[in-house]
Amino acid sequence: MFSLERLAYVIVLLVSLAGAIGSHIDLTWYEGTFAREDGFVEWLTVLGLLVGCVLCFYRISILRPFRGKLFLFCTFVLGCLFFFGAGEEISWGQRVLGIQSSDFFLTHNSQGETNLHNLIVGGTKINKLIFGTILGILIGFYFLILPFLYRKIDKVKIIIDSMAIPLPKYFHIGAYLLLVIITEFIAGGKKGEILEFGGVWIFVLMTFIPFNREIFSRKTFDR
Repeated sequence: MFSLERLAYVIVLLVSLAGAIGSHIDLTWYEGTFAREDGFVEWLTVLGLLVGCVLCFYRISILRPFRGKLFLFCTFVLGCLFFFGAGEEISWGQRVLGIQSSDFFLTHNSQGETNLHNLIVGGTKINKLIFGTILGILIGFYFLILPFLYRKIDKVKIIIDSMAIPLPKYFHIGAYLLLVIITEFIAGGKKGEILEFGGVWIFVLMTFIPFNREIFSRKTFDR
């Protein structure tokens, strides 16, 4: 591992532990300052998403001569998802700039903000359905099942590599499981903020140096 990567994991661990311990020492501080909207943890999450976005578009620029259209397109989509996540996290700058939500979002958004993940459709919160249940299932499949299939089935390996899907190492899997354990010790109702923060940074760091790292490196190509 590079020293910067190690430092990033240490920071993620320290922030997560600070949240867990701080929530028991002073729950008001944890929920009202540390993990609040537009607070310290949220902006670290946004930073991670933007770093992931920049990484994806940088890869497109350096791998364009070497990789096919599907590979580059999937990398572009991942970069857009990172950017979308960053925008959603801060309600597209609405709170920072003091912009009033439209009538639609005031009516259909659980927080009255301009974002999609807090929308309520047919009485169901999108955040709970998509970013809770469905995302949890996808994360479990991605971290626990997909790496196994990649190692055992050649066709799966070919598909994953052609679609530029970064795969976790055992270290990344262990880091995420440790994060889940830490968040379970957080008092109050704001466990998700730490899980989101840590999950974003683990995924971004994994995207930097995944198990199938060679498909993202120019050093693997003849010139």
